[in-house]
Amino acid sequence: MPAKLRHPRRAPTAGLERDPWALYEAAVQGVDHDLDLMERVYRRHHGASFTLLREDFCATAHLAGAWVLRRPANRAWGVDLDPRPLAWCRRHRLPALRDAARRLRLVRGDVRTVRLPRADAIAAQNFSYWVFHARDDLLDYFRAARRGLRPGGLLFANAFGGTEAMGALIERRRIRASNAVDGTPLEPFHYTWEHVSFNPIDHRLRCDIHFRLADGTRMRRAFHYDWRLWTLPEIQEAMREAGFAEVEVYVEGWDEKRGETDGIFRLRRRFENQEGWLAQVVGVAPRRRPARSPRPGERRASWPGAARPARPRPRRRPSAGATRGLPRRRARTSRARRPA
Repeated sequence: MPAKLRHPRRAPTAGLERDPWALYEAAVQGVDHDLDLMERVYRRHHGASFTLLREDFCATAHLAGAWVLRRPANRAWGVDLDPRPLAWCRRHRLPALRDAARRLRLVRGDVRTVRLPRADAIAAQNFSYWVFHARDDLLDYFRAARRGLRPGGLLFANAFGGTEAMGALIERRRIRASNAVDGTPLEPFHYTWEHVSFNPIDHRLRCDIHFRLADGTRMRRAFHYDWRLWTLPEIQEAMREAGFAEVEVYVEGWDEKRGETDGIFRLRRRFENQEGWLAQVVGVAPRRRPARSPRPGERRASWPGAARPARPRPRRRPSAGATRGLPRRRARTSRARRPA
């Protein structure tokens, strides 16, 4: 796993109006939309929302920060291997969260080995888990995520694809004016997503993000990604092999009249391929821990997954007081028969 999952090529300048991570949040992330989907799917499985969220590959912890602001009972953990976005979060996001910052914990570590309290939901968004090129590494992550979930917890891992995904691609969008996390006004700017190269043999995909500010300043390769493009069947198979009881795929719909996505993710069993599509793959952890077969000399305990050695129960002798006043049975004695 690379030591740096996201690494801006240009150091942030004074003020968030030229900060790569602030521009990234404005151009790429829609955390409220993501959280709405997570709560909707969780309610579908459990009839209620959840409180404990873990954001893997969290970078600036935008999703986790938005989660603790939703309700006072919500808590979140943000995990990332790169110390720089975590430092950015401590400097800019935590002060903006005020009292809610006490319910957000940032952890620098490998998402495959970090040990944290079990969460109701784990988010692996922005395709960050594609940093794992080998299937064994992907399986290790999915197994770690499944262990990090409470019974029945959900793992949300998004993915993209389509006929244009496996080739050279340049998409440009104008981002409207907004405010950074600390309230700094961000003027309208241009965002470019580029597929630099794709190898059909190993599905290695290299992508860049570029920004062009209102004053003409260009930030080439503000972010660079070296991924493996994992397909939906590969992701589903790996999740099932990692121990998830169910795997569901939610695909963003398409508005034919407007010629753009409608922003609604629906549960699908099949859909027609398009030039480009977005999906959320949801792994459902088992409701109970898988039961272990008893070893020789063990008997099954009263709860699933646990076993204890079978021990002979000692026979209790009644005390003298407990038998006082009860009729006693005479012991039978064998009498030798007299010869006739």
